[in-house]
Amino acid sequence: MRIRSLKIKNFRAHENSRVEFNDGINLIIGQNGSGKSSILEAIFASLYLGHGSFPRGYKKVNTRIGKPGFELVLKFEHNGKNYEIVRKSNGESYLKESGRVLCEKDSDIARWSERYLYPLHVFRNALYIRQGEIENILVDENVREKVLRKVLGIEDFENSANNAQEVLRELRKKKEYLEKLIQASGDIQNKIKEQEKRLGEVIHKINELRKKEIETAEKLSAVSKRYEELKEIKEILTQKEKEKLSVEGSMKKLEADIKNTRDRIAELEKELRVLRDKECRLKEIEWVKKEYETLNALMIKRKELQEIELRKTRLEERLKVLQKQIQELESKSEELEETKKLEKKLLNDYNVLKTFAETYDMVRQLLVEKEKYLTELEKAGYTKEKLVSEIKNVEKAKKELKEVEDKILTLKGELNGLDKIEKSLRDNLSKLEGAKECPLCKRPIEEHEEGEIKREYTVELAKIEKKKEEFAEALRKALKRKTELEKIKNNESKLIRLHKTLEFLENVESKLEKHNIEELKKKTEEFEKVREKVIEVKKEIIRVNKELEKLNKFKNEKETLLQKLGDLERKKAEVLHEIEEKGFESFEDVEKRLKGLEPLYKEYISLSNVPQEIQIREKRRDLLETTLKDKERDLNLTKNVFRMLSKEIEKLKVRFTVEEFEKISKEYLSLSNLHAAVLKEIEGNENLKEEVARNLEDLKRQLEAIKKAKGESELIEKIMADMKILREKLLKLKAEAERRGLSEVERVASELFSDMTERKYQGIKIIREKKFGRERIRIVVLYQGQEEGIDFLSGGERIALGLSFRLALSLYKVKNMELLILDEPTPFLDEERRKKLVEIITQHLRKIPQVIIVSHDEELKDAADYVIRVSLIGGKSNVEVESLGTY
Repeated sequence: MRIRSLKIKNFRAHENSRVEFNDGINLIIGQNGSGKSSILEAIFASLYLGHGSFPRGYKKVNTRIGKPGFELVLKFEHNGKNYEIVRKSNGESYLKESGRVLCEKDSDIARWSERYLYPLHVFRNALYIRQGEIENILVDENVREKVLRKVLGIEDFENSANNAQEVLRELRKKKEYLEKLIQASGDIQNKIKEQEKRLGEVIHKINELRKKEIETAEKLSAVSKRYEELKEIKEILTQKEKEKLSVEGSMKKLEADIKNTRDRIAELEKELRVLRDKECRLKEIEWVKKEYETLNALMIKRKELQEIELRKTRLEERLKVLQKQIQELESKSEELEETKKLEKKLLNDYNVLKTFAETYDMVRQLLVEKEKYLTELEKAGYTKEKLVSEIKNVEKAKKELKEVEDKILTLKGELNGLDKIEKSLRDNLSKLEGAKECPLCKRPIEEHEEGEIKREYTVELAKIEKKKEEFAEALRKALKRKTELEKIKNNESKLIRLHKTLEFLENVESKLEKHNIEELKKKTEEFEKVREKVIEVKKEIIRVNKELEKLNKFKNEKETLLQKLGDLERKKAEVLHEIEEKGFESFEDVEKRLKGLEPLYKEYISLSNVPQEIQIREKRRDLLETTLKDKERDLNLTKNVFRMLSKEIEKLKVRFTVEEFEKISKEYLSLSNLHAAVLKEIEGNENLKEEVARNLEDLKRQLEAIKKAKGESELIEKIMADMKILREKLLKLKAEAERRGLSEVERVASELFSDMTERKYQGIKIIREKKFGRERIRIVVLYQGQEEGIDFLSGGERIALGLSFRLALSLYKVKNMELLILDEPTPFLDEERRKKLVEIITQHLRKIPQVIIVSHDEELKDAADYVIRVSLIGGKSNVEVESLGTY
């Protein structure tokens, strides 16, 4: 699989980003928090979103705040075919192969990725090397153990073995339960006999009670008939007496209503006589209404005329003001043309001086930079000559350091060789006693003088001891010189930075020499003055233009006012003409006539509602007369009902006596209670019968279950034996998988490490050992045939070892690796380790077709074919290509 492009929309800090990937080393670089790792997360989500390992709410948590959802589009190649995966948080996702849709659901896409690309755990543990893992896998036993268990699949075997153990525990519990059940079979058979005996006794008692219930029911039936008959007569008699009382009350109420109705009719007749007299007076003065209301309407015109005069006065005053404003604005229109000519001249001066001002701003910025660079050099205490001299010293020291390191390795090798020779000589010396031939020359011992061989060994050992002292002294001097040279080398980054500062300073000074700063300053001051004048003139033009906009408005308003004044004059003339038509000379004559008519008009108004009052009272009288007839008819009917009820009550009292009813009631109640008690006792015994029958059935089922339990217990015992064998096999397979896995990882890591160290080391060994009761894995390196610990390695060599070991694990899981992802491989590395990592990436990781590295370390750019820069601008991730590869 090789990734070609990724489009990210509204995902984490990315609002709308597109990332292109090439073959070779792809470096995604940027500050922490800029959104680099979000690109890796987007790749992972594109492939596996919908897998059960994704947490609930993943889509909501990873969508940018305030956005409806995210969208990811991943394009890649696999086995010579082109694929495209689109993931949308609203569920509209799909996977295409060369434009053909393969699947459209999140879960289906995840299953396809697991089946045809890589299982999710392989992608996580083999293709994706996390931050700090290269270093931690060497120094942290827990991290090393965790990574190994995941990659080699040891956890899977352990989980299966643990599951088998859990199944064994459950089977053991089930077997113990079945055995207890089998032991209880004898007790259950005795209980069955007891329940069968009890069931027979209950059935016999139920039969006896049913006989008693029949006898009681016959007696109760005979008494019940007479009791129900008397009870029915009593209820009818009681009901009739209640009805009689109710009818008697209705009779009294109707008699009172009839009297009240007659009295109200008499009152209404009296009121009607008075109202008819008032109606006659109303007709006599009816003429005054029309004249009074006509004159009153005319007086309203007086107020209208006053309002017309007032409005005329206001309009004339406004007209005078408008005429004055129009004159002032017409004079300002002439002044505006002169102001515009001044503006044009000032703008010409402004454009000429603007170039000088912009140049002066640039010069001031250069002066600030110059001061900054001078301060930085002054604080560091360096001049240009001193910097150049010390940089040359560093280059010389670096060259000498390499020679010293090679010399140290040679001296260590020589010392190790002398140690082995010395050990061999001493071993041979100890074997002289009883030896038949000389260990040195292989001649028979008797051919040597007595003591000659021992002297030869002693001389040889003395020579070796002297050489060892010489080599040791030379090694001490070399190590001391190495320390001195490393101190000089460690100052390199500071000197390079200061030299860069010096170059910047010289560049700034060369730019400043091209400008007359005083002249630029003077021109800039002139520019500022002209700019202020331009602003003032523009403001004046805008102000006058706004005022001139009012001129047409004022002229239109003047025309409107003149028209309104003409309308008011016409209305005034119409009002005065109307007064003359009515026969009056003035409004005072009209007002005098109104006052004379006012008393008579008020009387008319007070009598105006008399006809309506007469109609209302006549309707009330007619209604009351109708009601009176209805109530008299109802009273006669009610009296007839009262007489009929009295006769029916007398007849019922002949058929019913209280003494007989009480006697029958007591007898009926006694028999009813006795019958109910017998039925209740029957019901209790029937329930007991059902309970005993159920218990008997349960016991029989238990007995049947016990018979089955014997066969089930034997089956479980056989399954337990098979499960124990399975667990033992799983543990053996786990041990074999671990042994083979470690052997293969050791082989591949040895080849990689030896290659990365230019054959200085023969390889590595992975040792499984037990310490403090706990197993652990230890890594050693092979140097000149000896096993050395990790502490023996330099910083750069440790990085080579960590990366070799981690790559070996990945290659164990994925044989033909096409893709490798490194997330922040240099978070805690010093300068030596970073440089070694750059070298390893450049020389060795190119064997993998596509490598994606995420880092904030600028040094890794030296190893990359294709650099993608990610930065955070305004809370959004910005992606841009910094340098292109050859793909």
